[in-house]
Amino acid sequence: MRRRALLTLLFAVLASAWLAGCGGGPAADGIRAGVNERLALALPPGTVQVVALERRGSQADTKAPAGETRRIVYFDAQLKLLRDYDFGAWDSPGVAGLVSALGAGPRGITGITSGGNKAGDIIRAHGTALYRRDGERWVGVLPAGYRPAEAPAVATNAQSGPAAILEAMRKVIDSVQKDASPAQRAVIEQELTTAHANIRARLARVNEGYAIAAGAEHGQYLRFAQALVAGTRVRAMPLVTHGGDENLRLLRAGKVSVALAQGDAALDAYEGKHAFAEDGPQASLRAIGSLYPEPVHVLVRDGDPARSVSDLRGRRIAVGERGAASRGTAMRVLAAHGLADKDFKAEEVGLGTGLVALRQNQVDAVIQVIGVPADSIRDALAETPLRLLPLDEKAIVALVGQKAGYFRAAIAPGTYPGLSAPVRTIATAAVLVTGPDLSDAEVADLTRLVYRNGRDLVARGSAQGGQIAVATARQGLMIPQHLAAAKALDAMGPTGAAPGTARPVRPPAASGTQVR
Repeated sequence: MRRRALLTLLFAVLASAWLAGCGGGPAADGIRAGVNERLALALPPGTVQVVALERRGSQADTKAPAGETRRIVYFDAQLKLLRDYDFGAWDSPGVAGLVSALGAGPRGITGITSGGNKAGDIIRAHGTALYRRDGERWVGVLPAGYRPAEAPAVATNAQSGPAAILEAMRKVIDSVQKDASPAQRAVIEQELTTAHANIRARLARVNEGYAIAAGAEHGQYLRFAQALVAGTRVRAMPLVTHGGDENLRLLRAGKVSVALAQGDAALDAYEGKHAFAEDGPQASLRAIGSLYPEPVHVLVRDGDPARSVSDLRGRRIAVGERGAASRGTAMRVLAAHGLADKDFKAEEVGLGTGLVALRQNQVDAVIQVIGVPADSIRDALAETPLRLLPLDEKAIVALVGQKAGYFRAAIAPGTYPGLSAPVRTIATAAVLVTGPDLSDAEVADLTRLVYRNGRDLVARGSAQGGQIAVATARQGLMIPQHLAAAKALDAMGPTGAAPGTARPVRPPAASGTQVR
C-alpha cells in the first residue's frame, strides 16, 4: 500500500510538472529565457542579472482571440545589479523597460531607489508573462500587464514650540512701538496679520489635510500623489479630477493647495493663453519642480501605411477630450507637421476610448501625452498590434523652438513589448505646482518629501515616481519656481536641464504680483 501511495504521489508530481511545461504554460526555464530576452532589449548590456526565478502558477487568458489558447504565467524573480544604474534617468532606459520586461505592476517591484541603485543591489519582482500555444510549444506574446492598486491611508503631523517665538516677537514689538513711525507700525501690523493668517491656515491643514489636485481614477497623476504621501506624516488628500487643465483651475480658485499638470499647460495657465485665454494670466502660479517626462505617443494600427504624422492628412485622429491638456499638445504636434484643423477629423475622446476605437477601426490614430510605461497602451497591445509613429525632425525643431515647455525625447526600446528601436518624439514635464496658499516652510517640506533620495515610489504604486530626481527637478520647467522650493532643491544637490531640453526661465510677474 505504501509503495502504491508513493507511486501515486510520484505520478501526480510528474503530471503536475508536465502540465506546467505543456498545458499550463512553459516551465521556469522557458520563462527565465523570455525574461532575459526582454531585459536585454529594455536595458543596456551588463546592467542586471536574473539570479533567481520561481514559477508561481498560471491561468487561462480569457481575452485570447477566438481559436487561440493563451495562458498568463505568474513568477517571482530576483535581479542583481551588475553596475551602478539610475533607473530614474530621463535620457536612458529605466523603470518603464523594467516594468514591461517583467510584466509587473509598480507595487510588484521593490528595490528601485530614487537617486540611483548601486552594483550588488537586489530588485525583486512579482512578474507575469503571456504565452500562446503553438503546437507542442508555448510562444511568448508579451508581459501580461498590471492594474493599479489603492495606496494606504496617511498619518498626521503637528507643530510645536511656539512660546519662545511669540516671546521673541513681543520683545521686538515692545522695543519699537513707542518711537515707531507710521510706516514702521504698518510693517509690524502687516507682518503680524500675515503670520496670523498663515498660522490659522496651516493649523487647519494639519487638522484636515490639504488637497492635491491629481487626476483620473487609476491614472498616473493620482497614483503618484497617493504613492507620495503613503506611509509619511504628511496629511494630504489626493483628489480625483479630470486632469491637468482642471487641476490648474482648481488651484486658481483656491480649492486645492497643490496640483499636478503638464508643463506646457502650466505655462499656458500662467500666461493666460490657449485653453486659459478666457481665464487670463494666473500670475500667482509657482512650480515646485518637474517630476518626470510625458512623451507624445502617436499610435496607429500595425498594418497602417502611415510612416509619419504628416501621413495622417484626411484621417480620423483621437486627439483627447476637450479641455484635457493632452488635446492641446496633440493639436500643436499636428500643426507642426503641416496639418491644420481642416486637414483631419478630430475625435475628442480620451485615451481609453480612443484605443478601443483604434482597435475597432473607428479611428486611424491616437495621440496622447503620457508618462511611460502607459499601462492602457500595454493592455491595448495585448489585443491589437499597434505601432508608434516618430515625429518628423523638422516638427521637433519647431516645437522645441516655441519655448512652450517641450524638449526632445525618445521612447526607448523595451518600453513596450516588441519595441526594438527608439521612437523619436517630444515630451513635456509633469510638474507639481502651487499657488499662494502654502507657506514657505510647507513648500520647502513638500519639496524635500518629493525629491529626497532613497525612496521607492515604484513599490508604492507609481512607476513614473521612479524617474523623479533632484538632477531633473528643473528640466522642462517654464514657469517661475517657488523660491522656497528652489532653495530646498539647491540644498539637496545640483539641478539643471539636460542639454537640448527646455531651460527653466522666470517670466516677468504680472503688475503688483511678487515672485516668491
